[in-house]
Amino acid sequence: VFSRGLSEMLRYWDTLPQYSHGYFIPAISAFLIWQKRHELGGLEARGSWLGVAILLAGIFLGIAGSLSTIATIEQYGFWLSLVGLVWASGGWPMVRTIWAPLVFLIFMIPLPQFLYQGLSAQLQLISSEIGVMVIRLFGISVYLEGNVIDLGSYKLQVVEACSGLKYLFSLTSLGFLCAYLFEGPMWKRVVIFLSSIPITIFMNSFRIGVTGVLVEYSGIEHAEGFLHDFEGLVIFMAAMGV
Repeated sequence: VFSRGLSEMLRYWDTLPQYSHGYFIPAISAFLIWQKRHELGGLEARGSWLGVAILLAGIFLGIAGSLSTIATIEQYGFWLSLVGLVWASGGWPMVRTIWAPLVFLIFMIPLPQFLYQGLSAQLQLISSEIGVMVIRLFGISVYLEGNVIDLGSYKLQVVEACSGLKYLFSLTSLGFLCAYLFEGPMWKRVVIFLSSIPITIFMNSFRIGVTGVLVEYSGIEHAEGFLHDFEGLVIFMAAMGV
């Protein structure tokens, strides 16, 4: 039922850098469930017809996605079917015990294309605006038109690859993982997870601003090639640290 959708998901993981972390998600989820093995072993297995209904709903989504050739529907149907299987075999107590690893699996599913394009366009504009603010802090005259940063001698375009989505997808999944492992009140866990979004946007914008400053003083090579990629890696590690 889900073979086409899963094949498409693997293709995204293979070809698009922003989804390359997808391979880690099922492995981490399986490890988190394994950590709960003693709690799961102590539960009384109680089947649930509600779980069967959820499983059937997931299969229906898979069929609907296959017929409509919309892989995203199949992928969410696959996730819903997994939840339904757990619920049908172990009931609510089992779902309650491993709810976080099950929710974590959502991060392996690529965004629908229309949502991805809209989010990417907005992030390009936001990152450009904040990046220009960083450049101006260094006393550099700069003009912003859309997502094009005009330094006078050089023009830098904040393209889709620099929108920050590569950071956002991987760092929000890490933020969820950190929130789950953090031992504290629920509100603190929520703050940890939600903070990954503004931190990611700001750090990516800061990277763009720093790139503009380096281009102004040292040349265009800082906006391309190895130096550009290395700066991206440093900023990603810094964002993860924050």
